[in-house]
Amino acid sequence: AGLEETVDLLAGAGATVDRKGKRIRFPRELILDQVTKAPSQVILYSRDGKNDLDLTEDKVHLGTGGAAVKILDLETGEPRSSTLKDLYDLGRLVDGLNHIHFFLRPCIPTDIPEADYDVNMFYACLRATAKHVMSGVNDEAGLADVIELASLLAGGREALKAKPFISVITSFAISPLKLCTQSTRIMQACNREGIPVALSAAPMSGSTSPMTMAGTLAQVHAEQLAGITICQLTRAGAPLLYGGIPGMANMNTMGYTGGGVECGMMNAAIHQLAAHIEVPNYNSAGLSDTKLPDAQAGWEKAMTILLGAMGGSNYMHHSAGM
Repeated sequence: AGLEETVDLLAGAGATVDRKGKRIRFPRELILDQVTKAPSQVILYSRDGKNDLDLTEDKVHLGTGGAAVKILDLETGEPRSSTLKDLYDLGRLVDGLNHIHFFLRPCIPTDIPEADYDVNMFYACLRATAKHVMSGVNDEAGLADVIELASLLAGGREALKAKPFISVITSFAISPLKLCTQSTRIMQACNREGIPVALSAAPMSGSTSPMTMAGTLAQVHAEQLAGITICQLTRAGAPLLYGGIPGMANMNTMGYTGGGVECGMMNAAIHQLAAHIEVPNYNSAGLSDTKLPDAQAGWEKAMTILLGAMGGSNYMHHSAGM
């Protein structure tokens, strides 16, 4: 029931909707028509104008990422639950590091109630750094609070729309090829408010997408085209980032394998797919399968980041931390 308006919007635009089978088919003409409306340049602004990110062509930006619920304690070296103070401290660190270009909230504050996450998380991030802040939100009410907070800082809703220094990750796709109700609604709410969105879709090769890299990339492209179409039908010209973050499953355990070379290769290819339709991209690099900041972490992070950066990816999260 939550996506009835979206389904009606798509049906009205020419999509074939099988309501009984819960399946939407996007005609090629509809996709091609809507994708051209997505801006080829998206600027993710900083609050002080010193670190604006121009996401065009092959310009590369690296930053933090993730939603970790544990952090390695600096005093004890042991993992513990992450807090709001950790988020603030990491933001201060990012603010002072010249080569970390943006602050995507890297951990979840487990010391406050979940209902209070969204606005407090953004408050801690914005208090810590003047660089661009990106995060997911839990629901539309949380998003409304975040936009109100950012508008206060910007000097009004229109000022925020003109130079948005926040953006939102919207995990609209449940791979393979399914829309997530809550995230799609959040995505459309951002579109209406002029807040840039990263269309996060994370198929896992061998688990939620085909075993081959080519098959996984074909699936993620289909998911992205559907998401972009929904955004542009919601508001033509809505700023967005092609958000493919393909990964792969370890066939022994079915666990996520973030540090593998295929992860780096597929994420480098994401920029090529996004460039093909002339939309800037968000993607992942710098994950590791080790649990400690050791030699393995160094190799896996360095090599996957290198592949993405050489490929020209516009916005690579997970590059620092995680």
